[in-house]
Amino acid sequence: MDQFQTLSLLNLSMIQNGIFTVGTFFILWVAFRMANQVRGDQGTLVAKVLTTAFGLFVVMLGLQVFANRNYSLATAAKALATLKAGGQSLSVQAQAYLAGPYGVAPTELQYSLFSNTSSVAWWALITVIFLGVVWLPVKK
Repeated sequence: MDQFQTLSLLNLSMIQNGIFTVGTFFILWVAFRMANQVRGDQGTLVAKVLTTAFGLFVVMLGLQVFANRNYSLATAAKALATLKAGGQSLSVQAQAYLAGPYGVAPTELQYSLFSNTSSVAWWALITVIFLGVVWLPVKK
């Protein structure tokens, strides 16, 4: 595979990831709407438990979408670094990609939900806010 194919596949992966991100944020909005409906004394215990389960599934999906993005970026970096190490000259775009924050090619690709600390912090914050909306008492 050459650098054009690598960068094209990265582009397709980022488009797909963007679509999944929009979908994830939409169902996150739905989860917060559900949480708002069962907030305080308005919801039964069963409704709160089901809403919490739905919200936690949304958070898990969000972690997976963000992990897929990081894995795609790392895969492209490894492929471009392999091409460069093989003696192929890289275009300006490929060299710029390797010079960027994801340009350090990992020695071994590993998929992880917790590879990016900012993503994990974001979804942890969303989880705390969501659980607070569902379970904390409403001030009168």
